[in-house]
Amino acid sequence: MATVKGVYDLIKADQKAGKPLSEIDLAILKAVEGENKDKKTKEVDVSFVKNKDETDS
Repeated sequence: MATVKGVYDLIKADQKAGKPLSEIDLAILKAVEGENKDKKTKEVDVSFVKNKDETDS
């Protein structure tokens, strides 16, 4: 199974070799290079379960 990073690396190698790129190749390059790699936040899912044995004080 191929990864997006692996496909991206192959397309970049073809680009450096001077091979013509297809529209799908260009779309993949644009999508990968357009990602914000300097993200300062990360999305997480959190749930809170209160212990039924605890009493409110």
